[in-house]
Amino acid sequence: MFSRLIDDFIGSFNPLARAKIERLAEGGAIYDAASGSVHDAGLFFPDNVLKDALDAGLVASRSYAPISKGQLVARKAVAEYYGGGNPEQIVMTPGTSQSYWYLFSLFADPGDEILVPRPCYPLFDYIAKLCHATLTYYDLRVVDGAWGIDLASVSAAVTSKTRAVVLISPHNPTGHVASREEVRGLAAIAREKGLPMIIDEVFYEFVFGGAWGADYVLPQRTGFADCPLVCTVNGFSKMFALPGMKIGWIRLEGRSDLVEKGVAALETIADTFLATSEQAQFAVPMIFQRGQEFLMEYKKELRRRWECSWNLYSIVPDGGFYGVKFIGDRDEDVYTIDLLRKHGVLVHPGYFFMIDRPAVVFSFLHTVLCDTMLT
Repeated sequence: MFSRLIDDFIGSFNPLARAKIERLAEGGAIYDAASGSVHDAGLFFPDNVLKDALDAGLVASRSYAPISKGQLVARKAVAEYYGGGNPEQIVMTPGTSQSYWYLFSLFADPGDEILVPRPCYPLFDYIAKLCHATLTYYDLRVVDGAWGIDLASVSAAVTSKTRAVVLISPHNPTGHVASREEVRGLAAIAREKGLPMIIDEVFYEFVFGGAWGADYVLPQRTGFADCPLVCTVNGFSKMFALPGMKIGWIRLEGRSDLVEKGVAALETIADTFLATSEQAQFAVPMIFQRGQEFLMEYKKELRRRWECSWNLYSIVPDGGFYGVKFIGDRDEDVYTIDLLRKHGVLVHPGYFFMIDRPAVVFSFLHTVLCDTMLT
């Protein structure tokens, strides 16, 4: 009755999930330190600004007149966020996860490969399966006490079936921020192989460590200028703590013929569902305009929490909301289940993210409250 794909989406619970279910059934509380939800961490976009923006969006969208790649006012606001540019090279989406689905569908036929970083965010596997694409991996490795992209592993992983390369910077879950040298190396491979780059910038506003100053412009913004096609994804979920608005976008740059063809194809994909809320799109300009004060204070608070977390991670993350703690030779399931049962604290085992040694992953959004349990 069902497709073979269903077998990949329905399976047995892993040991940590079973332990979580048992604790809840017993009435025990759980403090989810693995959650990247800023709302769970007590951080919210201001009610009055959100209400004004959504009220204005509701009025503007009262007469339904969808535009497949997104309302022009929203695309213009996104273009201004990048310092200008052509809003016709931007496609609005209902969040970054669906942006990935659009892009994997854009580039990969069944059996084709998308090259992604490892450690890897687990959601990619499901999106790739829905697109009938295959994930392959290049590695982030620890060298001299810091995460870095193994450029040799990128070159080695490219095959005749590779259709795109993904860069996530800041990276989830390591917190690695791509350096100029790493961007330069990835760009050289993309140019040599004629591959599009997919740049995930959902944590762009949250860079705290490394050599990046207060007015940083990460190398990925300019370092891929000579590549055939660059697709940048971002949205409001992390930037403005507004995941419920379901506002994301894809920005295309590169060779004019490839950009034109890519935008046209994405427009058709988007038109199939018209899934991005009209009300939310019309609210985008006001969120950008009146949300800047919140964004500044939000970043200050996250920096404070990041600074409080330094002793918890094996390598202090330079950006994003997450980091990694190595746990020696201890069993990851035993470690995480013991932490859950004794203290009610939920962290994720490293194997969820394909980390190459025993580790746990958790967010510094919450660690001020549970550091004695993790050290």
